[in-house]
Amino acid sequence: MSGESGAFWGIATRRRFGVGLALFAMGCGAQADLVGGELGRIARVTDGDLLGLDTGLRVRLVEIEAPAPGYDGREGEPFAREARAVLEAAAVGREARLWYGGLTRDDYGRALAHVIARDETGADLWLNGLMIRQGAARVRTWPDNARRAARLLRFEEEARAARRGLWSLDHWRVRELDDLSGAPSYAIVEGTVVETGDIAGDCVAHLSPAGIRLEIGERLRETAQGLSTGARLRIRGRLDTRTDPPSIRVTHWAQVEVLV
Repeated sequence: MSGESGAFWGIATRRRFGVGLALFAMGCGAQADLVGGELGRIARVTDGDLLGLDTGLRVRLVEIEAPAPGYDGREGEPFAREARAVLEAAAVGREARLWYGGLTRDDYGRALAHVIARDETGADLWLNGLMIRQGAARVRTWPDNARRAARLLRFEEEARAARRGLWSLDHWRVRELDDLSGAPSYAIVEGTVVETGDIAGDCVAHLSPAGIRLEIGERLRETAQGLSTGARLRIRGRLDTRTDPPSIRVTHWAQVEVLV
């Protein structure tokens, strides 16, 4: 962890979260874009995007992904411990309500939710947004859970520009097309489109130093505005290095940001 990162997290106290970060969460208001779910007190935090309520319900914070801790002999990702500490400081012991914007359960029976906790001042604290804005997680959406993608991407851009949290570490940098070696399995890559084509299904972005060859599937073709040759894109998704060149499968357009 860099000196900058250590200094930042050293003052990330519960009081600082409660008073400072509640201010941005209050704008979530009545959560008109989401459907209200279960209530409970946050009893524990497993990692930077997974917590448990005192009711026994396990909750996966949707639309974000924190660095993964180590398990089964696998080494944890950089900043995993710090990300968990951020969520613990902001969440444990607080009353919270779950809010849903898509699929509500995963294959493990965990709730897939936005979590709004009540801070010491009585204000609402949106934990998903907090983790992104503090640089403790990256945006990761799914076709059935991308309701707040635009808002979260703005928070991520802010955190990245300020080099907060994981963004202070070289490992998590946004990759260029000639910089894919050693990239996280879920990568964020920028490059210019040099060729487009049509395929069935979703969309496949083939990534080579020469540029992005973008094959647009029929399910996404109607929303593929601005993806012509010469467009500068930021694409996020699971990086498949088994293909030549490496590729990212795009299943929904929250994975693609048009930069130019």
